[in-house]
Amino acid sequence: MFLFGGAWAAPLFPDVPDNHWAKDAVAALAAKGLVEGYPDGTFKGDRAASRYEVAMIVARLLAKMEQAHASFATKAELQELRKLADAYKEELEAFGVRVTNLEEQTNRLDLRVSELERIRF
Repeated sequence: MFLFGGAWAAPLFPDVPDNHWAKDAVAALAAKGLVEGYPDGTFKGDRAASRYEVAMIVARLLAKMEQAHASFATKAELQELRKLADAYKEELEAFGVRVTNLEEQTNRLDLRVSELERIRF
C-alpha cells in the first residue's frame, strides 16, 4: 500500500532510494500501471531497459489513452508518443498493438487538442 505525501509512506521498490532524483517519476509511472517491478520486487533502475520493456510501457500507455479517450494529452505529448510508436513499431506489433490504429488514435487526439486550444480563453 502506498501513502503518498505522508511520513509513513512505504517504499515503492526497495532498490529505489527515497533521495533518488527519479523516485517520483518511478512512483508516478507505477501508480498508473505503466511500469512494474521484477518478480523479486525490485525496479533495477541502474540497468538499461530492453526494447521489449520500453515497447511494453508504450503499449500500456496507448491502451490507457484509448480507454480514457485521452483528452488530457498535449500536442507535445502526442508528438513524442508518435515518435515512440514509430521507433518501437516492430516490438509493439509483437505485443499485438496495431501501430496503424495507434497512429489514427493519436491523430484524432491531436485534432481534439487543437480544438481545445482554440477554445481556451
